[in-house]
Amino acid sequence: FFESVASPTSFHNERSYGDRHRRADRQSCVEGSSFSVVSTPLPLLSQEKICHQFGEEGSPLQPLQDHNSLLGDAEALNKTLQDLGYLFIRGLHDREEVLDARLAVLEHLKQLEKLDPDHTLAEGVLLPRCGVGCVPFMEGRNDLTHSERVRKVLEGPRPFSFFKTLFKEDCRTFDFKWLRAMHTGGFTGAHVDNVYMSRGSSRLLTMWTPMGDITTNMGCLAVCESSNRLHEFDQLHATYTQMDVEKEQLQGTGWFTEDPEEIKARFGGVWRTTDFRAGDVLIFTMKTLHMSTTNTSGLARISCDTRWQPAADPADERYVGDKASQKQDLKFGVYAEEKASETKPTIDRKKKEWGFL
Repeated sequence: FFESVASPTSFHNERSYGDRHRRADRQSCVEGSSFSVVSTPLPLLSQEKICHQFGEEGSPLQPLQDHNSLLGDAEALNKTLQDLGYLFIRGLHDREEVLDARLAVLEHLKQLEKLDPDHTLAEGVLLPRCGVGCVPFMEGRNDLTHSERVRKVLEGPRPFSFFKTLFKEDCRTFDFKWLRAMHTGGFTGAHVDNVYMSRGSSRLLTMWTPMGDITTNMGCLAVCESSNRLHEFDQLHATYTQMDVEKEQLQGTGWFTEDPEEIKARFGGVWRTTDFRAGDVLIFTMKTLHMSTTNTSGLARISCDTRWQPAADPADERYVGDKASQKQDLKFGVYAEEKASETKPTIDRKKKEWGFL
C-alpha cells in the first residue's frame, strides 16, 4: 500500500520544483532551546488532505503531528521519544541552507550525467528509466558529505544545540553520513537501525534530514508508532533487533520485510508519515521500525541519515574517524548486493529460525 498511496496521479503537479516549493510570505516562528525554527505553510498537501487521501478510518498511513511545542523541554522531548519512538520537528535546520545543500548534491548528479538535461538543475529530474544502479553511492565520509554546503546542515549549530538539550549533556555525531538520492521506483523496507550499528552507545539516535521539500510520492520516511516499546513487538526485538547484520554476514538488505502489511498483521502498530519541508527532521530510536514510501515522482529524492549520541558514550568505531572514510566491504539496505548463496544467512532463513515463518 505504500506504493499505492503515493501514486503519481494523486500528487502530480506540473509546476517546477522551484515554483511548487517557493517560500510563503507569511511564516511563524517557534522558539527552540537556542534557535528559532521556521514553520512554512505547506504548498501541496495539508494534514487534512493527507487524511482524506489515505482515508481517515482504517487507512494504511496516518499523518505525523510535529512536536515543535516541546522544543526546549528536555523532559517532554525524551518522554515523547520513548513513548512514540520518534520526534518530528519542523524547521530544525535553516531552510535556505538545506536547499543549498540539495543543489550541491544535484550538481554532483549532473556531473555524473544522472539528471534529465531537458529540465533545470533545481527541478532535480532524473533521467527517464533511472532505476536501480543509476544513482551513485554517496554514503560515508567523502568530499560531498563533508563539503562546506552539506556539512553546514548536517553538523551545524542547530542540530548540535537540539541534541545537547535532548541528552542534557554534550553530544557527538558520526563522521559517516548516509547521504542518498533515491532512484525512480526505489524505497526502503521495514527495519530497525540497531541491526546496522549496535556496537556503541545504547542511547544512539537517528536523524533523517530530507534535502528539500519532499512529498509522499517522492519517497518519504514513515515510522511505525511506538514499535520501540509495545509488548506486541517483544519477539521482534528479542530476535531481529538483536542481530548484527555484519557479524552474521547476512545476505541482502537487512530489512525485516518490504511489506508494511506484514508488520501490521504480525505486530500491529500504526504507520505515520507526511509531506516534509526543507529544514524538517525526523528523529527516532534504534528500535523504531521505519521504512519509506516509493519514489514514483521521477525526481531525485535526496536525504541524509545522521547518527547522534552523548559525547561521553562509546561510539561504534566503524562510523567514526578514519574508518568512516574507508570503503565498506558489505553494503546493506538500498545498496545491498543480492547474491545467491546456499550457506550465508538470509532474512527469510533467520525469520524461520526465529519462528516467524
